Amino acid sequence: MKVEDGMELKEILADWRDYDDAAFLLGVFLGVFPRDQKFSQVKRMFWTAGYPLGDMLVDILDRMAEAGVLLKDEDDARYKWNPAPIDLS
Repeated sequence: MKVEDGMELKEILADWRDYDDAAFLLGVFLGVFPRDQKFSQVKRMFWTAGYPLGDMLVDILDRMAEAGVLLKDEDDARYKWNPAPIDLS
């Protein structure tokens, strides 16, 4: 998937994404990676322990899942946007 200008995160993560792909797309959305960055060039930071940036992006996904913004499939280590309305009060 290519993150286009003006896309919202809920569009980017509308379908189930493996944890590494979801973290990478989150990084692109946040501007950590340029929009033309290829996942294959940075995949090691998600697949190898000890890369702070990769750990941080996955941690953000986990926290969003804890808050109910994302759904997390523990068995397959993947995430997607929670389509149900969230009570943020």
